Amino acid sequence: MEIVLNHFQPIKQVKASEEVSNQLHQAIFQGRYGVGDKLPSERELIETFQVSRTVIREAIKRLEAKGLIEIKQGATGGAFVKEFTFERLSRECHDLFFLGKMSFSEICQARLAIEPMVAGLAAINGTDEQIQALIEADNNENQTIEYPETVQLRQKVHYLLADMCQNRFLTAIDKSLIQIVANITQKFQPDTNLIHPLGMHKSIIDAVVARDQVQAEIAMREHLTEFISRLKFIEDEYRHQHEA
Repeated sequence: MEIVLNHFQPIKQVKASEEVSNQLHQAIFQGRYGVGDKLPSERELIETFQVSRTVIREAIKRLEAKGLIEIKQGATGGAFVKEFTFERLSRECHDLFFLGKMSFSEICQARLAIEPMVAGLAAINGTDEQIQALIEADNNENQTIEYPETVQLRQKVHYLLADMCQNRFLTAIDKSLIQIVANITQKFQPDTNLIHPLGMHKSIIDAVVARDQVQAEIAMREHLTEFISRLKFIEDEYRHQHEA
């Protein structure tokens, strides 16, 4: 009897650099290297994998192209694990906003759907150390109103809550949405105290400190509803000035 073999595929020899890249990729996703961690040095990787310098450099370039690591120069430089965000989405939303094909309200409606859940999870999952960092971030929001530092200070509470929720998928989506708004506002730099006055996070933080999941969700929803209305006012002014 004739055996039909045409459903098999030819075996492709995997390049050494691809195999090294795959193993490092797996190590990152298994959590052996966390965000901000430095990968082993080039020399250490050569010794570990028993391959050439060229192979290691090709593997590192693969990881960089995938957005998993960033290369820092200098004496303390090297390959560092990047935070997992939807960077391409962020760039495209930025462009669509300035082309008039996307609004702050549309972006923040997504935040309104996600961030109350994030805040509620943060209230029950956050550590005491994270809660203390949350309080400190709120206290430091008025250190400067100069761009871009002012944006970073007033969005830090949201970033911390995203980490505290202990859901890596929600964390990645949430941080990406926050960054989209930050990137856009830095472009035309509206008055910080108009777009995000001090004290807007107090009710959220109070609920998280109290470990009150329901109230944290309510407080975040109220906060974002007000924030969206402020963004709409600022966007309308911006559009009016640039259409005139």
